[in-house]
Formats: sequence, C-alpha cells, structure tokens
Amino acid sequence: MLRRSGTPALMALMVALITSACGLPAPVTSSAPTAAPLATVSPTSALTAAPNPAPTLAPTSAPTSAPTAVPTSVPTSAPTAVPTVVTLDPMTGAPALARGALRQRPIVVMIDNHPNSYPQSGLDKAAVVFEALAEFGLTRFMAVYAPGITPEASSIGPVRSARLYFVQWAMEFRGLYVHAGGAPQALETLQNTMSLVDVDALFRDRSVYFTRIAQRSAPHNLYTNSAALERALRDLAPEPFGDPEIGFLFKPDAPPDARPPARRIEYFFIYREDPAGWTYDPATNSYLRLRRGRPAIDAVTGQQLRVKNVVVMEVPEKPIPGDDKGRIEQMVIGSGKARVFMDGVEREVTWQKRAPEDRLLFLDASGNEIAFNAGQIWIVALPSLENLTIS
Repeated sequence: MLRRSGTPALMALMVALITSACGLPAPVTSSAPTAAPLATVSPTSALTAAPNPAPTLAPTSAPTSAPTAVPTSVPTSAPTAVPTVVTLDPMTGAPALARGALRQRPIVVMIDNHPNSYPQSGLDKAAVVFEALAEFGLTRFMAVYAPGITPEASSIGPVRSARLYFVQWAMEFRGLYVHAGGAPQALETLQNTMSLVDVDALFRDRSVYFTRIAQRSAPHNLYTNSAALERALRDLAPEPFGDPEIGFLFKPDAPPDARPPARRIEYFFIYREDPAGWTYDPATNSYLRLRRGRPAIDAVTGQQLRVKNVVVMEVPEKPIPGDDKGRIEQMVIGSGKARVFMDGVEREVTWQKRAPEDRLLFLDASGNEIAFNAGQIWIVALPSLENLTIS
C-alpha cells in the first residue's frame, strides 16, 4: 500500500521536515525541563553529568525505605522459580535474551535514525532491536538491553522520541522506557501504563541520566550509556524483578556444512532510494547490516553491525488524522505475515501480539513458537512484504 518512490528533491524535503517532528515533552507541573542542564561530552565517553557513579548491577533486595518511583506491574504472587539461563552465541560468546534469564528489568531505548544521527552508538550491544517507520519515510530504532546479560555500552544514542506502537512493543519487556518526549498518544500511554517505568530526558528530574554532545546539533545529540541507565534502574525501580515469560527460545546454530552461500536481504519502507538490508555470512552464520548498500557501523567500535537473526514483519500503517508532524499509526496488536532469516535460510512465519502487554510471538505453520539462534534479534516492521527482496 505504501510502495512509493520519490525524487532526491522530495527526499531532501522529507529530511528537513522530520527535524521538526521530534516529539512533545512529557507534561510537568512546575518549571520547564531545561532547568536541569545537560553536560557536553564526547559520544564515546562515559557520562559526566551523572555524579557518584554506582556499581553496574542492581541490588538483589529491595531498599529499606519505600521507593518513590511510579509502581510497575509485578505478579501479585511470588513468581515461579526459574533456573538461571544464559544462552551464548557460539561464534562471539555474546549472551542472548533467553526466556527466564532476566534478574533485572530490561532497559528499552529509542534511538534516532535520521541521516544526521549516523553512525549510532550502542545498537551492537542490544539483545533485540526494532526498526520501524517514524514519519516522512524516516525510520527509528528501539533497542532492548538486559543488565547482567547484554554487554555494557559506553555510549547509547542519539536518543529520540516515543511513538505509540514502539511503546506497545516495549510493554512486554516490563522495563525502563528511555526516550526524549514523544507523540501525544505515546506520552498518554506511558503516563497510564503500569508495565513500563518512564525515563523521559525532557522531564526535569530524569535529565540527569543523559548528556548532549558538542559534535552534533540538536535533536541528534542526546546520549546516555549503560552505567547511567543502570543507575536510573536503581533509582526508579529498585524492587526485585523476575518474569519467566520474558525472552526468547533459542536453538543451536546450523552446522557449517548445512549453511547456504552468502545471500543479500534488502528492503525499503517508502522510498526505494533509501534501502536497508543485510548480507549473510556463512562463516560466522550471521547477518551484516547495510545502510543504503554500504556497511552500517557502530560509532564507538567502528565495526559493522552484525546479528544472528533478522525478522521482517508486515505491519499495516496509516496517517494519524490531523497530525501536522506527519506521524503515523501502526497496527502492531493482532497478527500478520512475517519472514525469519537465520542460518542463511528464509522461513515464512506468522507474527502475533494479542495485547500491548502480551509477548510478540513468531509462529510456524503448526502454531509452534520459532526458536532463534543465540545472539541478537533484529525485528523490522514493513508496511508491505512486497518491499522485501532476496538475492
């Protein structure tokens, strides 16, 4: 339905318009959020705006005084004990978000994908990354980090604004939701949900977990890091956490002699001139990220982004009536067609999410949940699978 192609001049106009659509600040009841200034540091350095850095692991017991954070949803009865499960990617040794492994709340971060934001920092350290349209044909990322499981990231960003459908995807993780303002529908949901702890950089007392860098202009210069976000986790959600339903199922990698030759996955959201994609590497059984046909790298490491699993979902979308920022609505509650790429093979599956708090599932033709290769999962939401090509 949105299989469109634009001219370079139209693309330039869209890029200019997106800068004005960065989202609304969360409501405050006193002085403006800018009362708490942000420090200026290099994107690859740790935050200096966060004083008295604390250890990077959350406490294992609740504090003696009552926490002041907005409560988040927890089971009303003691959760069933689950064994500690840490599943490792056999090639890199990196841990994956296995079901039942979490002992701390996940941290979900909105990350910019405007051309002025490239290269981003910290996407390579996430357990899961969502990629979807924001507005005017430009996309945005949502990265899910698991303290104690995923590697520490010295820089994460640029941090950008929330959208309702990203919030709905995030709710199943029951963690911190990190962003800078957002669309009205997203901010209203964040205010009312018990499934997420809202960490809005534009909200006065939450700005201490962020910094702005001098090398880039606003709004593409807001950053954070793992140490600051784990401090936010202790400050805002210090209670013990355990949910055996969060996470994914994993399987062993296909043996080398069962892997096909290199293949290329390419897709576009609205404009064919702005493709993204992946190249399969059978030697490491992983997929290397492409941005407009070139390697997409991490700003800190300089290395090309590499994941073990790529999922492409077909998700209907439509403009929000009366929205002068060009924002859209995506129907992420329900079910639809999807493709899963792992071991160099494409699989036809169905995605399913019954409610915002429910898990996003990927089911085979028999209704069984797909087991992924251990490592990062990158989930793409396209308006149509016709925008996907394999070569």
